[in-house]
Amino acid sequence: MILTLAFACASFGCATDKVAGDLTNYLNQGVLNVAELEQKSLARYASVTGGNYKNDQTAYEALRDYVIPLYKRFIRGLRALQPETEEVRSLNRIYIDGTESLLEGFKLVMLAIETQDASLIRPANENLEKGRLENERWRNELIALAGKHGVNPLEKKEKERPLWEIFIGGQ
Repeated sequence: MILTLAFACASFGCATDKVAGDLTNYLNQGVLNVAELEQKSLARYASVTGGNYKNDQTAYEALRDYVIPLYKRFIRGLRALQPETEEVRSLNRIYIDGTESLLEGFKLVMLAIETQDASLIRPANENLEKGRLENERWRNELIALAGKHGVNPLEKKEKERPLWEIFIGGQ
């Protein structure tokens, strides 16, 4: 996501635009504080899927011991955010919905491996895709809301590929 950007209001916009100030706080003091959990979780998932897949046991252990616990902490962090404006609350709900779908997909992948039930792969992939699409929607709406209210990125710090590109199999 755009999570590794710091945001600032253009000129003195935050002083008069409540949404601009709320969005800036939401990103800088909220989302950025929990973003590392998401990054680590998704990177670990990508390290055991797709071209990085070694075997079921390795993927299962990564999901059980690392991916799912970290992702749950990330979601708890998002849920704990309390934006002041409806616009930013709505944005956060989109993000939470997307992350919950991804978490459900991770759980189904783990269950499919555990039970060796190939019929769980389709719903797992559907959840992962739904989560990816919702997180992309969050990003697009974030950019639109930021633009509308004069909230601009200060500096890109991310060195890795964007997180919304990392999901099942690193597709």
